[in-house]
Amino acid sequence: MAEAISDVRIHIDLLKPAAKTGLGQPAIFVTGAASKYEEFTSIDALEDTYARTTAVYQKAAAIFKQENAPSKVSVITFKEGEAGLACETYFDKAWHFALLAEYVAADALAISNFIEEKGFKFAVFQVSAVADVTQFAKNARTIVYIHPRAEENIDAAVVGNTSSLNVGSVTWKFRHNLVGVTANDISSIELKAIHEAGALAYVSKAAIPQTSEGVTVGGEYIDAIHGDDWIKANLETRIQTLMTNTDKITFDQTGIALLQSEVKTVLEEAYKNGIIDTDDATGEGNYTITAAQRSDLKAEDISKRVYKGLSFYYKRAGAIHEVDVYGTIEV
Repeated sequence: MAEAISDVRIHIDLLKPAAKTGLGQPAIFVTGAASKYEEFTSIDALEDTYARTTAVYQKAAAIFKQENAPSKVSVITFKEGEAGLACETYFDKAWHFALLAEYVAADALAISNFIEEKGFKFAVFQVSAVADVTQFAKNARTIVYIHPRAEENIDAAVVGNTSSLNVGSVTWKFRHNLVGVTANDISSIELKAIHEAGALAYVSKAAIPQTSEGVTVGGEYIDAIHGDDWIKANLETRIQTLMTNTDKITFDQTGIALLQSEVKTVLEEAYKNGIIDTDDATGEGNYTITAAQRSDLKAEDISKRVYKGLSFYYKRAGAIHEVDVYGTIEV
């Protein structure tokens, strides 16, 4: 499996219960004669390559017409049956949300499984029935919308509306008034079945069309995982940049302090953005950083110039998705 070229490895363990990388760029996967990667900054630029009648154009148009549309959209072309291979080949390109121009169950599963294996990025699909969600069971990085009108491209609309907003500032539930998407007229029983399958819908609440929930098929909150990705990507970027631009990071207290400072900068910004929770006791970000000194490390690692003494912990920030109100009436 191809690995990114980097001198920095960020290892994050999930504890239960308990420039900057924006991470909002979508990639539209489409079958074609040869594998390739393209980027487009507008729907007009994309139209020079993909006609208005194509599924790629329709999906991209649904992205670009949203109020918070990203600055770029990627298009990844793959040979028939090689969606997973294309996902691997172009995984390190600047996209974070995988969409399919035309939904094919086998292609969707290949992309979903690869992203799940990598533990980074998201797959987002639109299907027409609850039964179509079964194959993605427990995949924590796959988002599925059940929407009967395929031409409305709700998967692209939600990503276009939400993915490029400041990571940590928004939940993926309550995304409302999506341009070009009509709310489904379904019962509470039907919506419950959709949610139990791990899927989402676009429904009307208080007469406002909006997304019914903000979780992946695996039951994880989308904004929480997106925040984890932001921290990982920004740590890699900042530490790699420090190592590249510093003539020599000495293997001593001074050099270790430089690395520790970069981690603190990222975690503090993540806290201010709403990714990390507030410690009620201190009123500050609920995170800690541990930096072992040279004397605490293995001689073998020191001789190989590998520093393995930096670790951190943080608690994810939550959000309110439901409210129970209790009242008393005197008669």
